[in-house]
Amino acid sequence: MRVEDVYLEPDHSLVKDYLHHFHHLEPFYDYNPGEDSAFVMRAERLKRRETPVSREALASVLEQYHMGLEHPAVQSNLDRLRQPDSVVVVGGQQAGILTGPLYTIYKAITLIQLAQREEKRLQRPVIPVFWIAGEDHDLEEVNHLHLFSQGNTEKIILPVEAGEKVPVSEVVPGKELLEAWLRELGDQLPDTPYKSQLLEVLREISRDEVSLSRHFARLMHHLFSHYGLLMIDSAFPPLRHLELPFFRWLIQHNETLGQAVLKQATRLQAAGYPVSVDLEADKAHLFLQVEGQRQALYRNAEGIFYTKDGENRFSREQLLKELEANPVRFSNNVLTRPLMQEVLFPTLAFVAGPGEISYWGLLRSAFQQAGLEMPILFPRIGITLVSRKAEKEMRRFRLTVDDVLHRLQEKKQRWLQTQVDLDVETTFSQVQTRIDGIYQPLLREISSIRPDLESLGETNRGKVLEQVEYLKKETWKALEKRGETDLRRFSELEAELRPCGHLQERVHNWIPWWNLLGEGALEELVRSPLLSIQTHRVVYL
Repeated sequence: MRVEDVYLEPDHSLVKDYLHHFHHLEPFYDYNPGEDSAFVMRAERLKRRETPVSREALASVLEQYHMGLEHPAVQSNLDRLRQPDSVVVVGGQQAGILTGPLYTIYKAITLIQLAQREEKRLQRPVIPVFWIAGEDHDLEEVNHLHLFSQGNTEKIILPVEAGEKVPVSEVVPGKELLEAWLRELGDQLPDTPYKSQLLEVLREISRDEVSLSRHFARLMHHLFSHYGLLMIDSAFPPLRHLELPFFRWLIQHNETLGQAVLKQATRLQAAGYPVSVDLEADKAHLFLQVEGQRQALYRNAEGIFYTKDGENRFSREQLLKELEANPVRFSNNVLTRPLMQEVLFPTLAFVAGPGEISYWGLLRSAFQQAGLEMPILFPRIGITLVSRKAEKEMRRFRLTVDDVLHRLQEKKQRWLQTQVDLDVETTFSQVQTRIDGIYQPLLREISSIRPDLESLGETNRGKVLEQVEYLKKETWKALEKRGETDLRRFSELEAELRPCGHLQERVHNWIPWWNLLGEGALEELVRSPLLSIQTHRVVYL
C-alpha cells in the first residue's frame, strides 16, 4: 500500500480558508486544527471545566448501547472513558446501508488515528467515538449503495418502506426482505477469494430483525471494534435522559439561541462567505415526534411553538412539561446537535467533513450563549483508492491521479487524436474559418442587391456551419468506434476513480473494495499514515 498526496480545490470558499488560511476565520472558530498547541490548550480547558454530564453516567449509557456489540478493546475504552482525565474525539454520520459512502469509513479511520496521535502527545486517555445519526428521517439518503464494474456505477436500493418522517432508528427491514436483497447483492459482486467470507459477515449481522441504524452499528462494530471505537445512536432512549437538561435550556432560551445563529450568519456573509444552511428566524432548531413523525418545530413572536403544518401548537410551559414526561420525543436539528454533543462529551476534537466545517461556522456565538466552547474541528481524511488494475491502465495512458480527477475528458480527447494523423478540432476550426471567409464578402455583395438577402445569407451560413459541426461530431464518433477497447478502459477508470463526476469517497461503498481486496485492506488503511489537514490522500492498493 502506497500513499501519495494530491491537491483538491474545496468547493466552498469557507472550507478553503479553513484549511489553508485559517487566520481569516478566527472570529468564527475557537481553535486552529493545524496548530499542535490547540490540542494541548483544549485538553487543559476540558480538565478545568465542570463537566455537564459525568463521565460515569455517559460511559454507563454507552455500555448499555454496546450490549450485543461486546469486544475487549471496546470494554477497555468504556472503562478508560470513566477516568477523570479522559477526553474523546467524536464524529458522526447517517446510518447508511452497509455503512453508506466511503467517507463514513474514512471518518472512523480519522477518529481512530487522531485519538492514537493525541493520546501519545497528551499522555491521557483519548477515546474515539462514532455518533450515529439514528434520529434522521430521510430514508432515501441511507437506503442504497453503489456498485461499480466494467465502467458502470449502479445504484442498488434496499426496498424498505417506512412512513413519512420516521427516524431510521425505527425503520426495521423485514428479515426475508434483507436476506433477499443481500442475495441479490452477492449475485452482482464478482467472484473473488474474499466473497464468501464477506457474504457470511453480512448474513451474520442480518441474523435477526433490527433497525437500519442498529444494522449499521453491527457492521461498523465488526470493522472497527478491535480498535476500541465506541458508538452511540443519537436516538438511543437512555441517552435522552442525559440530554434532558440541555433540551430544557434550549426551550427556555430558544429566542436568544436563534438570534445568535442569525447574527453569526450575517457576520459570515459580511465576510464574503455563503451560508450553506437554510435559516429562518422562526425556526426552533428542535424536532418533536408527533404521531410517529419527526416534525420540525417553529416559534412565533408570542413564544408559541408549532409544527410547520400548524396543526400542533405548544406554549413554552406545555413543551417543557412534555419534555419531562417524554424526553424520547425530542431531538436536535443540524445546528443544535453540536451543542448537545458538547454537553454530553468531554470533546477534544470533532472530526468534520466539508459540509460540517461550513455550517459549524454559524455556531460560535451559539456555543457561547449556552456557556460552552466550540471544540477543535479536525477535517476528516479524504482518500481516493486506486486498484492495481486502475494503476496499470493509468500507466498505459500516461495519466496521473490528478489527471483523472481534474482533466480526464480532456486527456481522453487528446488520446483519441493521437490514434490517427488528424487533429480534428484544428482541422474543423480551419474549415469553419474558411467558410466565414467565403461568406463575409458574399454577404456584402448580395446586400447591395436587396437588403433582406444579407439576413437570408446569415441563415444560410449558419446552416452550413451546423452541417460542419455535425460532420465533426460524426468524425469523433468514428474515432471513438476505432478505439472502443481503450475507451472502455477510460470508462472503467472514471467509474473507479471519479464516478459520475464525483469524488470516489462520495459515491463508492466499502463492500466492493472488501470483495476485491479482503478485510485486511481496511487494517492496512488504519495502519497507514493518513492524517492530513490540507491534502487529499491517494492510496495505491
